[in-house]
Amino acid sequence: MKKRILIVDDDIMTLKILKKYLEDKYDVVTENAGYRFVEKMTGYDADLILLDIEMPVVNGLQAFDELLKKPEMKDIPVVFLSGVTNPNLVRELMAKGAAGYIVKTTPSEEIIQRIEKVFEERGRNASVAEVLIVDDDVSHLKMMRDTLLENNYKVKVTRNTLSAVEYIREHHPDLFIIGRDASGNEPQKVYESIAPSIRSEGTIAIVMEETFFTAELVDRVRDVLNKSR
Repeated sequence: MKKRILIVDDDIMTLKILKKYLEDKYDVVTENAGYRFVEKMTGYDADLILLDIEMPVVNGLQAFDELLKKPEMKDIPVVFLSGVTNPNLVRELMAKGAAGYIVKTTPSEEIIQRIEKVFEERGRNASVAEVLIVDDDVSHLKMMRDTLLENNYKVKVTRNTLSAVEYIREHHPDLFIIGRDASGNEPQKVYESIAPSIRSEGTIAIVMEETFFTAELVDRVRDVLNKSR
């Protein structure tokens, strides 16, 4: 079955040209309004989204912000389209989680190559779970981070509960390990203060009542993630 690519652009000619470039290799669907894309975002069943930056009413940057709020959309790569090169904007978009940036005048062969590269990279990373950890003990935080990285998990660490909540809302990690935060609040208290936010984003939480040693940490993380699948 062909992978499905959704192209969102208000310029009808651009939609026709890109569709012609891609339709031999992919199932291509198009949308010519950013606001309609936002309204129907979860209904396109796309494997990759090509998203124009400059659109009326709702532009691509605003649409991407809305996409990031939806946990079910977090694994769909978004490649931005633009009429010009803007290195500063590219860095900003990649930092927010964009999968790429293509100038519309790029030759068709290169566009296809870039899309294939995104699919290849996402395929390699598809099975990698992301773990967020909050803890006020810097040495313990480092130990947990290094241990999980060695076992092929993606890891984000913080000592601040508010930063953790913001990260969950923006990136939707698979698992959240909760220790004491920088204010000295005990793990259970930290959990109770942010439980609604965690549940609303669909992130699984482990309340760390005592220090996890290396072997126990890996086993616990693996068991919790396996049960959630």
